[in-house]
Amino acid sequence: ITKDKESLKICVTSDLHGILPKIEEPCEVVLICGDIMPLRMQRNIPQSEKWLKTTFAEWVNNLPCESVIMVGGNHDFALANMYRQPLKINSILSNPTNGKLELLDNEATSVISKDGKIYSIWGTPYCKIFGNWAYMYEPETLIKAYESMPQYCDIVISHDAPKLCGLGVIHQRFDREDAGNPWLADEMLRKHPRYTFCGHIHSGEHTLQTFDDMKMANVSLVDETYTETFKPLYLDVE
Repeated sequence: ITKDKESLKICVTSDLHGILPKIEEPCEVVLICGDIMPLRMQRNIPQSEKWLKTTFAEWVNNLPCESVIMVGGNHDFALANMYRQPLKINSILSNPTNGKLELLDNEATSVISKDGKIYSIWGTPYCKIFGNWAYMYEPETLIKAYESMPQYCDIVISHDAPKLCGLGVIHQRFDREDAGNPWLADEMLRKHPRYTFCGHIHSGEHTLQTFDDMKMANVSLVDETYTETFKPLYLDVE
């Protein structure tokens, strides 16, 4: 008898900007690569916190998965405001979702698949500087934060797009500028995560790309005009 290969069923998306998409396929984990907040309230912390505790938490609770793991993005001022503050994170994210939702701030976590295999996931909200937004830092801070990425981890979720495989190319601009993050790319080339997912550059390369032994894709939900254009990515990670 041949045993089926062990795998983890995941769904990955990013750059919701207040749109809460229907996740149609049951999966074990939903991964979100930042920019969750609606644009109309992104800089209003109390209003954002209320939305996270109610509307967003209800959506998370109804998702057809066991856990949701996410990072913040440059529009998520409320998430940046609770950076590594367990009490705040518990009251705004963990408690309203009964522990289903986990926020990663340059940290690693692990999930166990239904087959009993452990998968490591590392997440960073940190982005290179581009305007006056949340989580944007100079190269020295980025390099230090990215060093916490474990060697050969199974999945990396990052808000910023690494400067690799066109993930940060602005396809909806005439010159197709590559606005990817070179420091994140450098760390990936050192640590070789098996899968990397990102957003931030809405029109970056959405097809799953392979570079050496790494697979990667931009999973932004919206395009450069903030219109819902792309679908969440469903994948079996072996």
